[in-house]
Amino acid sequence: MFAVILALAFVDLDPYVAIGGDAPKTRYPFMVQLQQFLVVSYVHHCGGSLLTASYILTAAHCATDSLQLQAQAGTVWRNSNEQGQRRDILRMVAHERFIQDGTTGPYDIALATVDEPFAVDGVNVAILPLLPHYYQHPNTTEVVGFGKIDHDDTLPDRLRFVRCNLHAPDECKRDDMVGSFCVGTPGATACQGDSGGPVVGTIDGVDWLVGLVSHGLKVCGTGPIICTDVNFYGNWINEVIHRMSLDSEESE
Repeated sequence: MFAVILALAFVDLDPYVAIGGDAPKTRYPFMVQLQQFLVVSYVHHCGGSLLTASYILTAAHCATDSLQLQAQAGTVWRNSNEQGQRRDILRMVAHERFIQDGTTGPYDIALATVDEPFAVDGVNVAILPLLPHYYQHPNTTEVVGFGKIDHDDTLPDRLRFVRCNLHAPDECKRDDMVGSFCVGTPGATACQGDSGGPVVGTIDGVDWLVGLVSHGLKVCGTGPIICTDVNFYGNWINEVIHRMSLDSEESE
């Protein structure tokens, strides 16, 4: 199981096994970098998906109260000082049933809100809607992130992606598959650094948010990863957004 910060590391991609690599400039405009302040600057912490101009969906194990966080969108470059838009994160709400104990498990989902809405232009910055219930879970998804890319703990400068196939639940060999699904094969998977990043399904040319990177095997790139199924948490997401919106109105 991955430790507190999971990273999608597309480790040693074999072109005969997986399709992936550097992300095209405007292919994933909904990708958000969650960055934590360390000593003098902000550095990569987790991934996220822009659900609305003000709300970001990410993993619960990325939501640590002690961290000072900001969000960056609109660039494929990690921790860029010149490109993209940056916003302070005002509040993060993790699922109340998630256990924050240094490991990852069920209910690994959280919502973050920013101090000012992102300027959504649909090209460099865009929102990613949840997969509707009337669609079946796609057999092939794209996993996106800035996670480690080799066994020397190297983080990429540019956003990466990998195409992964869906597995049957019994192929993941886990007992805590509540509200989650499993994707990936050796060489086509995720690693430390990409927790909370989007798992994207494309149906008839339209991108949908299918899941969030949660956790996987201790050694990156050796097997499937477990992803939070956002469709399962649709009611929770709507309730938290409603509650956070009311709290924001009352504080004005």
